[in-house]
Amino acid sequence: MAAKEWIFPDRKEDTELIGKFCARFDLPVPVARVMINRGFDTVEKAENYLNKSIDCLHDPLGMADMEKAAGRIRRAVESGEKITVYGDYDVDGITATALMVRYLRSLGADADAYIPNRQSEGYGVNRSALEAIAGRGTALVVTVDTGITAAPEVEYAGELGLDVIITDHHECKETLPAAAAVVNPKRADCPYPFKELAGVGVAFKLVCALEGGSRSVLERYGDIVALGTIADVVSLTDENRAIVEYGINKMCSDPNPGLGAVMDIVGPGSKWNSSAVVSYSVAPRLNAAGRMSSAMKAVDLLLTEDHEEAVRLAKELDEENNLRRQVESVIFAEASEMVRSRDCFGKKVLVLAKKGWHHGIIGVVASRICDKFNKSCILISVENGRCKSSGRSVEGLNLFEALSSCGDILEKFGGHAYAAGFSILEENIPELDRRLNEYADKIFRREPAPRLYIDARIEAEDLNLDTVRKTRLLCPYGAGNKTPVFALTEVRIDDLRTLSEGRHCRLMCEKNGVRIEAIAFGMGHLAGEYSAGDFVDLAGEMNINYYNGTERVQLVLSDIRLSRQWPADILPSRQDFADIYRYIKRQSRPIRDDAARLASRISYTLRRRIKREKLLGALAVFDDVGIIRLGLLGDMVKIELLPGEAGKKVNLDSSPEYIRIKKGLENSV
Repeated sequence: MAAKEWIFPDRKEDTELIGKFCARFDLPVPVARVMINRGFDTVEKAENYLNKSIDCLHDPLGMADMEKAAGRIRRAVESGEKITVYGDYDVDGITATALMVRYLRSLGADADAYIPNRQSEGYGVNRSALEAIAGRGTALVVTVDTGITAAPEVEYAGELGLDVIITDHHECKETLPAAAAVVNPKRADCPYPFKELAGVGVAFKLVCALEGGSRSVLERYGDIVALGTIADVVSLTDENRAIVEYGINKMCSDPNPGLGAVMDIVGPGSKWNSSAVVSYSVAPRLNAAGRMSSAMKAVDLLLTEDHEEAVRLAKELDEENNLRRQVESVIFAEASEMVRSRDCFGKKVLVLAKKGWHHGIIGVVASRICDKFNKSCILISVENGRCKSSGRSVEGLNLFEALSSCGDILEKFGGHAYAAGFSILEENIPELDRRLNEYADKIFRREPAPRLYIDARIEAEDLNLDTVRKTRLLCPYGAGNKTPVFALTEVRIDDLRTLSEGRHCRLMCEKNGVRIEAIAFGMGHLAGEYSAGDFVDLAGEMNINYYNGTERVQLVLSDIRLSRQWPADILPSRQDFADIYRYIKRQSRPIRDDAARLASRISYTLRRRIKREKLLGALAVFDDVGIIRLGLLGDMVKIELLPGEAGKKVNLDSSPEYIRIKKGLENSV
């Protein structure tokens, strides 16, 4: 895989401000650096960031149409009208639906829920569903996490005698649906100060408006609101921080019966005060219902007060999640093989289609393929000539805009820069492939290296228990407030070895007499790329490793690279360029190999070590100046010597890649 580009904070370090933060908030220097580098660079901003009290929540009545929505619901409750809550099938929609139904029933309302089936109905409000809802006597429909673009459907609901209140958080079109109320902080005319609420967050605000306050609502439903907020990957800033902080604490101490049953299945680790556990262990089990069968099963789980029913439903969701994993693994393996067998080195967008792929799973797999090969990816499920798809994109390519350029061959599409979905006829897939790659070719000549954003530099002495514990003051982590990534440079590897049958790698390093332990999950290949005695830079998250009653600080690696203080290991010399070029020229056919293995082979031929990072840099320079064509595909490289280039004199200094490498070395000194 192309080496990651490390992006350091661009602001100059203010030692006076760091000292003030350390004294005022009792912080170690690395934590103060993170806050300042993230823009919390005044005492007032820092206090607001660290304050996660629910007293800081905004007034729900500040949201456009909120009073109208609350008033219409109160009339429905008082007159005994039947209310149906119409939600979405992801965790955000599931939790929003359960929250609204539970609260309405607590008021004595006749309330039920409806979530469309992903496979047969697809996303959003649809006419058939409205007909069924009207047929069971409903007078008022309250949408949650959906409906903001459903203007024709809302008009049809009126023809059926249904009033509709829309609560949503997705982007609005220029004209809003003609509903009884449209509650969405992203309305152009909405003065609400925080625009990043999840769907369940907007539903929560409506409940708070009905209740007349926030605290009692969070005391009853905070864990449900937090679950949906975390799962929808909205920005964990502003009031979302308070919601998630309060909700996770409730989840660990007094969870909703259904949620508690799920946590019991996950295991003791689910009791940890961690949004990561919620995101990776709890949320997928609820999501599995919407992907594999019916999301209503997950809604029923969050509505039940019966312990035995909660346990039964939690077990069913766990089984569906296991099935989802199996299906996901099969699709991932099939898609990965397609990429390899079709020689996709030259493609910047992978368009992969197969009959029978589960369209509830392909979005998750597209994300994994995108990460694995560092290429934007579209996965398409073919079903009787009509296809559903899901895509994910690398940084630098706006997937929504790319699909917009192909709008004439798509039946419908939606999404944003990094994720999108659409429908297409099978016969148009080859044309889509061609157009998307032409579009991407205009955006960048070669796929950009994946970026790793560094929050702060540290020294070996900073890796201590106090720093790790104080770092947790920045929780909860998630979108908009990522777990801090620290960079520790110029450390010497003393020992490295693989763990778990070669899947992981543990490194023991040293700097300034301080021993440093690092663990690289899923990076067992590092043992073949680095050796004891190498000087390296480490980037990762600080963590405490609990083992046999002891606590040890370790760095959980996001990346490792050769130290920029030893440029001879990084920047190819003129001799390196000449030797690598001669090696390529001697091959009878284009080279297609794993980058690390190719570096070892060249090193063996030259009888001196050419490290992987230096080799990739040299190849990129050759590609820049036009003497080879370089293709990258995950860890693989494909090298084709261009005809007529043998013996051609080139100016390597003109290569953008050569300039980038030198600039990176200069900036890291």
